[in-house]
Amino acid sequence: MKKTFTIVITSVALLILVFSIVIMFMGSRAIQKNEPLYVFGYSFTVVAPTGSMIGDQPDSLDNYDIAIIRKGDFDEIEIGMVIVFQAELGANEKVLVIHRVVGLHPEGGYETKGDNNPSVDQEPVTEENFQGIYVSKITFLRPLSQLAANGKNIIFLVLILVLAILLISEIMNIIKHINDSKHEELVKKNEAEIEALKALEKEKLYQEILKEEQEKMNQKTQ
Repeated sequence: MKKTFTIVITSVALLILVFSIVIMFMGSRAIQKNEPLYVFGYSFTVVAPTGSMIGDQPDSLDNYDIAIIRKGDFDEIEIGMVIVFQAELGANEKVLVIHRVVGLHPEGGYETKGDNNPSVDQEPVTEENFQGIYVSKITFLRPLSQLAANGKNIIFLVLILVLAILLISEIMNIIKHINDSKHEELVKKNEAEIEALKALEKEKLYQEILKEEQEKMNQKTQ
């Protein structure tokens, strides 16, 4: 029972570790492409310190708030919603923007605007650059999200090192568990062989005693 429980716990820990590593590499790829990383249909992003979404509405966002995003469909968009989309920052660079839908764009798609911005965004949000729908925010983690935003490379490196250490530790635990199991089986096998030898010696001794008694009886009868 104990052995089975250990195997189950080790397997679950290994699966979680592998899943974490996969998520880490997927997250790295998403960051490089400036796309949200969705897990079970939800993602999050740290609000950039531009101040564009600061306002007095319930879904306005302060700098370094953590915005929870749902991977919705483009057809779900309604005026007044806060959505996430990709915007062109330069010739070959895109950034994630989280702004409010304020109307229909003359060129098609939707017109967006930051709650604290004086004017609407120039480019429309279309199905091609739409990324998700804002659903909630986390405000009490602003200090941590600020640290993460200002030290992405350091934190990412630390995360890689931690996961690598966990992976090596888990592999060593599995190897140790396998070796312990082999040692336990070897001990049991040796104990079984010793018991078999003892039984054989007992039988041999019994036969010798029986033979001696038989000889004694034969001598008496002669």
